[in-house]
Amino acid sequence: KIKNFRLQLRGVKDKSFFLFRLTKLFA
Repeated sequence: KIKNFRLQLRGVKDKSFFLFRLTKLFA
């Protein structure tokens, strides 16, 4: 269960990083 939680957390991090790059691109 903890492993799954860690994977989910990493996914959220990647998503936020992707959004950050996207906004920087359009800025």
